[in-house]
Amino acid sequence: MEDIKNYQDSKEEGKRVWAALSSQMGEGVGFIGAMFSSFRQLLKKHILYLVVFAIAFGALGGLYALMQKRTIQAEMTVSYAQLEKKIYADMLNKLEQLRGNGQYQTLASVLGIKEEQARQIHCIDSRNIHNEPLIKDVSTQKVPFYIIVEVYDASVLSDLQVALARYINEPPFVKERLKLNEQNYHTELALLQKQLAYMDSLKIYFLKDQKSPDAGAVTSLNNLNKSQNELFARIRDLRGALQFNQNIEVMDGFVGHQVPLGRKVLPFLLIGMAIGAGLRIAWIAFR
Repeated sequence: MEDIKNYQDSKEEGKRVWAALSSQMGEGVGFIGAMFSSFRQLLKKHILYLVVFAIAFGALGGLYALMQKRTIQAEMTVSYAQLEKKIYADMLNKLEQLRGNGQYQTLASVLGIKEEQARQIHCIDSRNIHNEPLIKDVSTQKVPFYIIVEVYDASVLSDLQVALARYINEPPFVKERLKLNEQNYHTELALLQKQLAYMDSLKIYFLKDQKSPDAGAVTSLNNLNKSQNELFARIRDLRGALQFNQNIEVMDGFVGHQVPLGRKVLPFLLIGMAIGAGLRIAWIAFR
């Protein structure tokens, strides 16, 4: 009997707790609803001033953007063989940090250009083949990527293209790696040349004193010719690798085009409108 009584008491207590929670939830929902209703009434009452402030400050933002100097954008497509895309993105991001901090003298020194030219750079960026920020790309696929710059004077693009390619191609550690690659290529080429000479001597041996080679000799000669063709292909690839033993290779250089006016004005316009509306709301809240 005592267990039944305890169960009934617990059940009644649970009902009271649930009723209290339901009441609190109802009060909370009612409070939130009243708050939003009050906020809507406030917006309706002051909507005209909000619109006026948003338009006024948006116009100021657009005017500020129009007063800024127009920029020229250019993209360079590069392929690479040595490192990973993320490393190149980090290298380029360091340049952008120098520019963003106004360290034009250091930027000019790193790139090997004049300080006056460095001051003409408005932005240095990099994108992958999907036009996504290269600095976030950690994939290992060896596909080309884009180096994107914005400058105030298009005449600096030719020197900047050479400077950026040199900056990426010639870090001390990369130069050592390229030097090692060159040595390995030469070593392999020398070995392949010896193998070709050895195969030529085998051909002479099989054909020596044989006016009509037997089936075994013909098969051996065919196998030698096939192996020599494969060696020739490898030698061709190695000579090409020696000729283009670089960290990156420029596939398509800078061609400048002016940044569209709308793309430049719209962000400032929206920011100005948001600031205007925010200031009006703050004024209403704290007056």
